[in-house]
Amino acid sequence: MYTCLKYKNIMQEMKRLNIDILGISESRLKGTGIEVSDDTLTYYSGNNDSEHSNGVAIMIKKHLKSSVINFYPVSDRVMLLQLKAQPVNINIVQVYAPTGSKTHDSLIDPFYEEIRQVLSKLRAHECNIVMGDFNAKIGEGVVNGIVGGFGLGDRNDRGDRLVQFCQEHNFVVTNTFFKLPPRRLYTWTSPAHTPEHIVRNQIDFILVNQRFKNSIKSAKTYPGADINSDHNPIIATMSIKLKKLIAPAKRPRIDVTKLRHEDARLKLHAALNHKVNELQQQEMNLPMEPKRTWDNFKTVMVNTATEVLSGIQIMKKKEDWMTDDIFMLIKERRELKNVDIQKYKAVHKEIVNRCKDAKDKWANDQCQEIEKLQEKHDYFNMYKKIKEITGKKRSNVSLTLLDEDGNVAMSIEEKLKTWERYVKQLFSDTRSHQVLMNNKENVGPEITKAEVIHAIKSSKSGKSVGPDEIPSEILKLLTEENLSIIVRLFNDIYNTGVIPEDWLHSTFVTLPKTNNAKKCNAYRTISLMSHVLKVFLKIIHNRIYKMVEENISNTQFGFRNGFGTRDALFGYQVLLQRCWDMNQSVYVCFIDYEKAFDRVQHDKLINILRDIGLDHSDLTIIKNLYWHQKARVRVDQVLTDDIDIERGVRQGCILSPLLFNIYAEAIFAEALEDTDGGVVVNGLPINNLRYADDTILLASGFEDLQGLLRRVDNISANYGLSINLIKTKVMIVGKSLSSPIPDLVVRNQTVQRVHSNKYLGCIVNDQNNHSVEIKCRIEQARSAFMKLSHMLCNRSLKISTRVRLARCYVFSVLLYGVEAWTLTENMCKRLEAFEMWVYRRILRISWTDRISNVKVLQMVNKKAEVLNTVKRRKLQYLGHIMRNDKYILLQLIMQGKIQGRRTPGRRRTSWLKNLRTWFNLSTRSLFRAAVSKVKIALMIADLR
Repeated sequence: MYTCLKYKNIMQEMKRLNIDILGISESRLKGTGIEVSDDTLTYYSGNNDSEHSNGVAIMIKKHLKSSVINFYPVSDRVMLLQLKAQPVNINIVQVYAPTGSKTHDSLIDPFYEEIRQVLSKLRAHECNIVMGDFNAKIGEGVVNGIVGGFGLGDRNDRGDRLVQFCQEHNFVVTNTFFKLPPRRLYTWTSPAHTPEHIVRNQIDFILVNQRFKNSIKSAKTYPGADINSDHNPIIATMSIKLKKLIAPAKRPRIDVTKLRHEDARLKLHAALNHKVNELQQQEMNLPMEPKRTWDNFKTVMVNTATEVLSGIQIMKKKEDWMTDDIFMLIKERRELKNVDIQKYKAVHKEIVNRCKDAKDKWANDQCQEIEKLQEKHDYFNMYKKIKEITGKKRSNVSLTLLDEDGNVAMSIEEKLKTWERYVKQLFSDTRSHQVLMNNKENVGPEITKAEVIHAIKSSKSGKSVGPDEIPSEILKLLTEENLSIIVRLFNDIYNTGVIPEDWLHSTFVTLPKTNNAKKCNAYRTISLMSHVLKVFLKIIHNRIYKMVEENISNTQFGFRNGFGTRDALFGYQVLLQRCWDMNQSVYVCFIDYEKAFDRVQHDKLINILRDIGLDHSDLTIIKNLYWHQKARVRVDQVLTDDIDIERGVRQGCILSPLLFNIYAEAIFAEALEDTDGGVVVNGLPINNLRYADDTILLASGFEDLQGLLRRVDNISANYGLSINLIKTKVMIVGKSLSSPIPDLVVRNQTVQRVHSNKYLGCIVNDQNNHSVEIKCRIEQARSAFMKLSHMLCNRSLKISTRVRLARCYVFSVLLYGVEAWTLTENMCKRLEAFEMWVYRRILRISWTDRISNVKVLQMVNKKAEVLNTVKRRKLQYLGHIMRNDKYILLQLIMQGKIQGRRTPGRRRTSWLKNLRTWFNLSTRSLFRAAVSKVKIALMIADLR
């Protein structure tokens, strides 16, 4: 079913046979999720192996979507779909039993146990259906009203097990109760079947609980149905009324995608500015009242955009390579089934060939579009097009939610209550409402139109809207003359501190941190906020940034302009490398905070901001915003009730990174005050390196690290933050340790000691080398290549374009964190070998072809570039940090004196030695060249 041909064929047969709900065993779809087509919805549950094995799915007609209550994927053999019906709900369990081979006998018990667990969560009085491929033969013979008298064949052991299951759960086997000819009973035809040797069995069944036995009006197989499968579908007719779930009325959403078309953009631009200009004239004659101004502005923006864009029809191009000719051949093949097997096979072969040609033509058309975009140098839309072609068509997500007790939340109501309880507990706090503010006379200046224009222009497009439903795209359509109303509104709010109600409400959407996340704490809660509020907060951010930045130490690399993960990685790697050279052991602790952003205490945050000298107006806005905020959690397009948010900084708010940094700075300033522990460079102790909440503690001795960690743990607790001691790790980096190292103990718990750890996406180890990291990077890049192989190996695309795609999507994965790498000769050879592997795969060259690397490079019309890219980026990075005073800590780490003595013998290859060797310069000459952009550019030019 994972192939487009099979999927389209199934939909065609479903429509022809007028099937409303279709269960599919061995669907072979990877992961779990929902796939939407023009006429159907497919709910599927599978595994993530590369062979597309097993899997179950249920397809329903689109008009039944409103009746679906819940979808519960259990495994790649069992899933549940619940439908609202009258007089009771329908619960459909789709199954796929292990095959009858002896190797799969051990899987039968877990299979039935999974079904039992699902049934235990269902109400006995509801209509419960279990259907699918049971790989069991029940055979002929009545069994106490469980099995009818019209089965087929002889019962086997699997059949006894199925009958026992039906007796335990009061099910009846529906397709054994209707007197039908054998051709309407058998469900599976063996590959060994011939007219002379008939091998047909009844191994697929539809089970229904005894109470609803009489609701089944018929159940029979359709041997004429054809999807080129060895199974025939069982179709049961059931008399029951489905009930439509009445969803709350939704306001029409503003379709900003229409603004990509010039006509739509011009039409909305004219209408919006006309309406806002009229409102602006009215408001200028009225006294200041932020609530009234905001309500009127919101109404005009939303109503005008909705009215104009809803009246514009944009024809969407349907992208599908299936043609009418192929569908006609599928129909012809179906008519030949059970009539002429040879002609059937011939037509099937023709279908496969036609599909290949049609798909090649479709791929060629897509490639031509990519080529045209490349010729126009429109790389944004080019890469977007590639993602559209190569991206997953299915929403591959985990849909199972467990409550606090580990029970599955089945209904939408249970999910809403589970999320509501979790969010209430997560953001509940006993904060003080009496916070000492600073001098009221210390107010900020009026907000200017220039600030508003800059904030609107810098706002990002394509973001989900908040409760006010105003996207930033339509704010950007306003002319400068019509921004006066926003300037006045912002100043009214800024001066009074009264924030509109819409700005205090946000919607939480949940994003899983890991695959197959099932508990609430395995998700991130991202706030969807008003875009107008984001513009306002951008102005506040720009005003307070410099003051906050002046109070952040050089050891913090996260959420700061000009800093990134590469700086934190470089600082860590080079510092430990230099300590290794000087025979000095470093004791490292990788701290993991539990929900750090969600546990910031608001009263302490305001006190910190007051102490650094924020204006009264800025402080009042931040206080009122955080003290009165409420949120709702969105679950399957349904919202929970309002929840008070009493702590934490919102993930999705413009101010949050800045506020978290200053909050964390206060913790470490207090925790590390008057401490001497750390690695001493030029007499300055460096005892921590941070990237947002990812923290490393550094010490030159065990006792120092023990003291540092306990102080940080205690002070963090005073500020509401908790260190997760299970995920916190300790590592000792040194050539030799003179004596056994005791355990690091905090809160009576031992911190795990490791030999390697992942930090900011890179693997660091106690040998302080990059061999493991580079091997992992190569395999990750290889995986990225394989995911795009149908594009990178597509001969319809020019070789130069495919090489460029590889540079963008494969080599970018390979070279993450390259600025911090120290390479040995062996590592360089590995990188070069991988680059050639990519080119050979692009050209589809086998190792048996015996084509040299020189010839391969000529065929792609390129020189080997990965190693030169490494050299270039490392040299550019050296110049970058040497020319900028903000990197004073990194300059100190690279150039400062570290205590200790070198051991006899050859020194290890160092970060600087790489550059000295590659460019044949001394260390002093490198530093001199680094401060000159011209010299760096000339050195890079020599690489070519």
